[in-house]
Amino acid sequence: MSSYIRQNRVPLPPPDAKVTTTACDYCVVACGYKVYTWPVGKEGGPKAAENAFNVDFPTSTLGWWISPNQHNIVSVNGQPHHVLVVPDNDATVVNLKGNYSIRGGTNALKAYNPDKPTRDRLLYPQIRVDGKLERVSWDTALDVMVAVSKHVLSKYGEMAWAMKTYSYEFFENTYAITKLAWGSINTAAFAQHDKPGMSSDTGGMDDAGIITFSASYKDYAAADVLFISGTDPFETKTVVFTSWMLGKKLIMVVPRRTAGVAYAEQNGDLHLPVIPGTDTILHLAINRIILENGWEDKEFIDRWVANSWEVDAGFGRGPRNTPWQWRTTWGQFQSNYKDYKEWLLKYEPAELEKAAATTGVPAEKIRKAAEMLTGAGGPRPKASFNFEKGNYWSHNYLNTASLAALGLLCGAGNRPGRVISRLGGHQRGWMAGAAYPMDKTPEKLPGRRRNQLDLDRWVMDGHVRFAWVIGNTWTGGQAASQFLAAALRRFTRENPNQVTSTNKDEIIATLLARVDSGGMVIVDSDIYPVEPINTELADIVLPAAQWGEHDVTRCNGERRLRLYSRFYDPPRRGET
Repeated sequence: MSSYIRQNRVPLPPPDAKVTTTACDYCVVACGYKVYTWPVGKEGGPKAAENAFNVDFPTSTLGWWISPNQHNIVSVNGQPHHVLVVPDNDATVVNLKGNYSIRGGTNALKAYNPDKPTRDRLLYPQIRVDGKLERVSWDTALDVMVAVSKHVLSKYGEMAWAMKTYSYEFFENTYAITKLAWGSINTAAFAQHDKPGMSSDTGGMDDAGIITFSASYKDYAAADVLFISGTDPFETKTVVFTSWMLGKKLIMVVPRRTAGVAYAEQNGDLHLPVIPGTDTILHLAINRIILENGWEDKEFIDRWVANSWEVDAGFGRGPRNTPWQWRTTWGQFQSNYKDYKEWLLKYEPAELEKAAATTGVPAEKIRKAAEMLTGAGGPRPKASFNFEKGNYWSHNYLNTASLAALGLLCGAGNRPGRVISRLGGHQRGWMAGAAYPMDKTPEKLPGRRRNQLDLDRWVMDGHVRFAWVIGNTWTGGQAASQFLAAALRRFTRENPNQVTSTNKDEIIATLLARVDSGGMVIVDSDIYPVEPINTELADIVLPAAQWGEHDVTRCNGERRLRLYSRFYDPPRRGET
């Protein structure tokens, strides 16, 4: 085991160093970065004319400084090169003037270097033989996948061929993945990394007509008050917080006192320490106070909130979205603002004292939130409403629908400084290459409409014979994960048909026998070993290229398209 060696100097790039652009690979913000690469054995000097930064070193205390965490050694065209990944000091969007987080400051360390912790990278295809992964050629791995896939499709049908994949790793990748699964295979046994089926993340927002990634970062700067639910952007989206939210009145809705909450309280802002899972009642209580006092934005509501006829007709988004009624809704939903107000003022759980007891938020704080959001009859502030997984991964529909109602009552409707939007977790790289084959799913909603398949349940019920997992942990990322892991183990490792030879024909014969005995074959594509999906369960493990190793694109939390340029070689070990 190698020991850590401190790096006490960083070489400066020479004036002719190659400069490429990229964005941070970590959170949803996608701060802009510049990448400098140049051959090992060559360095720039401290004078401005001697380095690619055109800066004299040493600089002032708060001047240009390069961290050892921003430097690495990589391969470029097969030759060792220095690489520096530094924030873009010229940025006028996202990370203004090169603002960056601690996470982003370590981007260079992600690049593959066999002499550093990245030595754990998956480097070549492997097949599990006698319980251990053994290196094989790409031809062997792909031939086995094709043979098993053809057998499963011909004998058991498309719904026995499944895929569990990321939805965030670049448009180019997800387009090809869905074109294969939905277009060529035509299977509905498919799910993104963060949920068991192809359902909406935020159903309540959808039915309210809100596009959940609607805000730009400028909207946060333009707002007077920010209602932030289910996340702390200082801890999870640092640059959005420090560049765009500082100085705004904050209402932080999270159960614990995080670093961002501590900052808000020190600046006279509001923390609503909600008991997890009770956000809906909190929203309804604030809504009720607003309605009781006539603090709602009546002009906005009259102009933009749908009336009964518009809701029933299905114009725009919502539960009745023409030309096809995708959910049977007659008489099941409050149809307009008047009905909603009448219902809420009679809804006892939303009474202030009862809501305080349910949510754990003191009554005076609930009332204070209503006053901050509306101006309490005085000048109306620009209020924006931001939320993340702490909100919608608990009671998804009710939480997001009630939050949408709160935003609409306050006049937030995706206009400057007045938005209702997710803050985001990861960047968005979803681009489907075909339509989801809804006609293949056996699950149905009440009435005649089909529902997206729950892949986890479909697998545990024994319907899947081949599954390709791409870039996600699956068993660790879903509810009831231990039950799912146990089912996958039962269908793979505990099946009597186990590969004992590296001979391709024998591998195929063994895996076909497993499939025909009720078992399944798992293929996993990833960058590193991940327990247990590829260290224990997968029969075939394929390596993948990552950020910096190919030219790709995806969008950040304000829908801004970011280009990730290739600046070094993906790792190779002999055969490619």
